[in-house]
Amino acid sequence: MSLGADLKETYEEIGIKVIVNGSGEEYIDYAPNSQVTKPFIREFFIEGSIPYDTTQVVGSIVRFDIFNSDYMVMNLTPESLENEVYEYSGVYYMSNVSGEILRPSGEAVWDDETYQKVTSFEVIQADAYALETEPLFGTDLDAQSELGNLSIERQELYIPTRYGIQALDRYQPVSGEYYKVDAVMKRRFSGMSVCKLSEDNR
Repeated sequence: MSLGADLKETYEEIGIKVIVNGSGEEYIDYAPNSQVTKPFIREFFIEGSIPYDTTQVVGSIVRFDIFNSDYMVMNLTPESLENEVYEYSGVYYMSNVSGEILRPSGEAVWDDETYQKVTSFEVIQADAYALETEPLFGTDLDAQSELGNLSIERQELYIPTRYGIQALDRYQPVSGEYYKVDAVMKRRFSGMSVCKLSEDNR
């Protein structure tokens, strides 16, 4: 039996069960994030080791029942021995919002209350999981931190790139707010996009 298969059996014995993308069951050897002194990181980030044959990819949504929370896979690093991958080290960011991504349809419709024409939107992605953050003043994140140097002036949204979110889209969490996507940065993380948000009054 290979080292990877041995470790997989160990994860099933000592790890925690997670559900990947709503269906696949796997086990993870969970560990607290090493930067536990940083409040933002302690609140939203966890690390773990996962089997060599995982179905997870960057951008997958992973349900941790032990935390009663959904997390997004932000990074997977293969660990290998003699050219054989035996496990992956993963970094997970909590998804604290879910909602819909909407895009202007190019048409305007009459508002029944104001009797004015307003922008019409069409749903691009339902059940869009993400991490929405407020300004992080006073958190002492620095250039050596996992997030890099963040000086956030508006809300930021960490969201899987596969959803196809674009500038000028609207993100509507299930809580009911409307946010306009002012900019999308796709190069900070591979497979994940970071969006600048502002209140959407369209």
